[in-house]
Amino acid sequence: MKVVEHNFATRDEFRSWLIDGGFRNAAPDPRAHSHTSSPFAWISKRATDKPIQKDILSFIGGCDDTLNFARQLLQPKEDDTTNLADMVDDGFTFDHEYDYDLVVIGGGSGGLAASKEAVKQGAKKVAILDFVKPSPFGTTWGYVCNIVVSWKH
Repeated sequence: MKVVEHNFATRDEFRSWLIDGGFRNAAPDPRAHSHTSSPFAWISKRATDKPIQKDILSFIGGCDDTLNFARQLLQPKEDDTTNLADMVDDGFTFDHEYDYDLVVIGGGSGGLAASKEAVKQGAKKVAILDFVKPSPFGTTWGYVCNIVVSWKH
C-alpha cells in the first residue's frame, strides 16, 4: 500500500477540484458524490501526483471512515491465536541503504512500545523523534531530537 497525499493551498481550491471539477462523482460509491470535506480518501489503481478519475477503484470516505479502514486492515484477526497481523512481503531487507530500520515519531508510551515491538520483530536500529515545548520559565531546550534506541529482548 502506498499513501499519496494531495494538498491544496486553500479550502476553495480543494472544493473546486472535488466538487466543481467533478472528481468525487467518478467514485463508484454514491457516498462520495455528496462528500464535501477533507479528507477525501479513495483506493486507486496507481499512485500518481495528480489524481486521475478513471483510476478510482473505491471510495473509503472521510476521517472516521479512513481510520476505520486502517484499523480493519491492520488489526489482528479475532480468530488469530498467535495475535499477530497477517504480514505480506513489503520488500524490507536487512542489507538496505538506510541508517535506520524504523523511525518512530513521538517518544511517549506508544512510540516506545512501537520501537520495542519493532526490535522484537527483527529491526536492528530504531530512531525515536520527539518534540518537547520549552518551559514557561524560558528554557531553550525542546528541539526535535533524534534518539537511537537499541532495545534488547
